[in-house]
Amino acid sequence: MDAEEFQAVRDLLRSFVTRFGVGSGMPDPKTRAAARQTLDDLGLSELRSSTPPAATAQECALLAEEHGRQPMTTSFIGTALLAPELLRLLGDHALPECAAPTIALTEDLRFPGVNHIGGLAAWDCDGADAALCVAADGTVTVLELGPPAPTADLGRAVRTIPKDSPSQELGRLDPAQYAQWQAFALVMVSSELLGAGRSLLEQSVEYARDRHQYGRAIGSFQAVQHILADATVLVEACTSATRYAAWSLDDQQPTQALKAGRVAKAETNTSLPEVIRAAMQVFGGIAQTWEFPAHLYLRRILVGSLTLATTPDLLAVLSGADSEAAA
Repeated sequence: MDAEEFQAVRDLLRSFVTRFGVGSGMPDPKTRAAARQTLDDLGLSELRSSTPPAATAQECALLAEEHGRQPMTTSFIGTALLAPELLRLLGDHALPECAAPTIALTEDLRFPGVNHIGGLAAWDCDGADAALCVAADGTVTVLELGPPAPTADLGRAVRTIPKDSPSQELGRLDPAQYAQWQAFALVMVSSELLGAGRSLLEQSVEYARDRHQYGRAIGSFQAVQHILADATVLVEACTSATRYAAWSLDDQQPTQALKAGRVAKAETNTSLPEVIRAAMQVFGGIAQTWEFPAHLYLRRILVGSLTLATTPDLLAVLSGADSEAAA
């Protein structure tokens, strides 16, 4: 889309996030339902549903950042970005009696692997009526959803998928499509986490300007400045890695895009928890309370750092890929 059109879409999402962002605790079911309906009305699930898609991967990544800037209870990454992208890559498909799928991950919220044993979970599934599972060989199946599953991320809806859940095979991704799908998923999740980390850091900087102790703003204390400076460096490192990976999705081969996506996810996995801890230290005691939203950012980022692939998983694959390239 052109620059003006994208800015209009971004402004709409920014307005939605501002309106329905969770300030403390969890909203009542009526408010959650209103937020879900409002997000659906924006039609963002159409961004990646056509070929060529209406929005580039870079544009989707920026929108994912916007959605991450406030603690939200709405599903956006799974239902509006990842599931439509998967169906677009799959090509001809049919989803009988299902209009709003999300994606299925393992019970510990990782990509299903070759040796995966155990159940599956529908991730980011608020408003979804089915889940799409991508097996390690690229086979895509549609599965029915079960009851809610516990998760530390209070704003993220997760549901179990019964082991005897009826399934229907939709098709199979070829190796290039499978690499593109994984790269897209890694970048979108990393982008949302980046939005969360950057937002709480900005809030902590503002708090350091306003909060006074011993007659001075705490931001004037060198120890606080060092904490915030280090956190800023980490956020900028995540920004560079994630936005390069998003660019790679549009302009590089799938294998290169997947490598960049893995680097971005490894960087966000490692750096953003440190950013959140730094911000909470600046906020002090208020950040440890239920009424303050810092714990919602903390939950989103800690769970997100384990979603799709952990840092040890990613570094092991990246080191192996580099060794093969060198050979």
